[in-house]
Amino acid sequence: MISKYIYRKYFTVLSCLLCAALLGGCATAGSVKIASFEAQISTVVDSIEEIDANMNAIDTDSDTAGTQMLKYMKELSSAIDNLAAIEVPSSDYQYVNDLAVEAQEYMGEAVTLYSQILSSGAEYDPDIADEAYQYYQKACRRVSIIVSLLHGNTPSDVEITYE
Repeated sequence: MISKYIYRKYFTVLSCLLCAALLGGCATAGSVKIASFEAQISTVVDSIEEIDANMNAIDTDSDTAGTQMLKYMKELSSAIDNLAAIEVPSSDYQYVNDLAVEAQEYMGEAVTLYSQILSSGAEYDPDIADEAYQYYQKACRRVSIIVSLLHGNTPSDVEITYE
């Protein structure tokens, strides 16, 4: 099973980055479209922060820890779906949509694989758990990149092309 510590660590970093983007402003507020875009990003940030708090509150020793984690992974997947559905105000923000769609696909795979692990009668398979975690990490990384870019920072390990 995916470690609670890893979830807590990653979501703490992700939440901080999302808050920084929100507080730092994503774009000029003069445009109605940009203001709407910022409000929608804010809603997604709030949702992810709530999911993070809930994931961190899971008692890993509980018999229901796995099903609780799956529930929150599905909620995270839904939040990423909402991120991917946000209409970008101009082509300057197209990377938000592109990365969000990738995150959406990766998170969907993570949820599917994690669901397999928890399905009734299935034996725990560490390879499937590892694969689910890798997809989860890829999804979270894309969300993190979006936040960094909206905050005006380009991560050094990411190549971004603007068309």
